[in-house]
Amino acid sequence: MLDPRQARRTRLRIWLHRAWGSCAFALGAGLLVAAIVEVGEIPGSLAEERSYLTAEACTPAAALDARADCLRSIRASVRSTVIIDEGKRQQFTVRLAGPSPVPKEVDLYGSGPLLKRLRPGDQVRVTMWRDYATAISRGDVTQESGDTPVSAPEIITAVVLALVSLGLFAMYAGGRAVLRARRLAVEGLPDTLVPLGKGALAAAACAIPAALLGACWGGPLVMVSAWAAMLPGVWWLTRLLQRRARHRTRHRHRSRAGTPGVVDRTA
Repeated sequence: MLDPRQARRTRLRIWLHRAWGSCAFALGAGLLVAAIVEVGEIPGSLAEERSYLTAEACTPAAALDARADCLRSIRASVRSTVIIDEGKRQQFTVRLAGPSPVPKEVDLYGSGPLLKRLRPGDQVRVTMWRDYATAISRGDVTQESGDTPVSAPEIITAVVLALVSLGLFAMYAGGRAVLRARRLAVEGLPDTLVPLGKGALAAAACAIPAALLGACWGGPLVMVSAWAAMLPGVWWLTRLLQRRARHRTRHRHRSRAGTPGVVDRTA
């Protein structure tokens, strides 16, 4: 007959596995829903990027029309600048005072060629496209900003791929915990689950180099193709980690031969 305390502990472990499994499954489903929502943003982001790349400077007549889709040059004055270049801590910002739609701050990629020369009160011209402040100019010196829609489709696609990778793993792990709660309460989590989680993280991380390839050579379609080409390597690495986990578990069990209560967790 099962010890009452042991029975209570087993029931508690069953409940805990079902609880965290349900939460993980719901989290995974939420991540996949978020991925679907982000996919819907990609066509609009591509269209915006194309419009920006083909935009030209406003003519005098177009400059008077707020709806004209052209590059506007708007005068503003410098309130202050922030230049921090200390290893991983970097910030290059100019704070502006100007008419709408000039933003109060514009982040730049570095201190040169213009930012380091600016002083409070200096007059500059801000190149605006829609709500983007794309460049700062003073005299014949211009410095580009990071505030453009360029590469936004690749960033969104990278987020989608990462969400899919992590969402599928969370749903698998959570569903397994719910369906096998009784078995897991006795045996514990299988040692192969952690390598599978590492594989999901690796698949999500592969979205970063894929995004760089997509931004340089062809956009989201090239990016997804590059990411898919990396998955066999991720799968091979995951299987290798799982085999090693099984081997370690079997070796540990053999070394405990004859010890009561040892349970095979590799199933």
